[in-house]
Amino acid sequence: MNYIKTGEHYAMTRGKLKEISSLYEHLLKWLEKQGDKRDLNQYIVETYPPMGDGEEEVVIYLPIHS
Repeated sequence: MNYIKTGEHYAMTRGKLKEISSLYEHLLKWLEKQGDKRDLNQYIVETYPPMGDGEEEVVIYLPIHS
């Protein structure tokens, strides 16, 4: 396990792992509409919490410029 402590600001979305590409696309479009930009110098964080129905879920955190 890795532990990363960060003071960055993130935009977040979650959904089914099999839809990860569309989740990223949706989040990037949302950031653009909000007038925010992704911080390319910081880590993207993904977590994979278990779902009860056997499906896999992903939570995506994209760093943004604050």
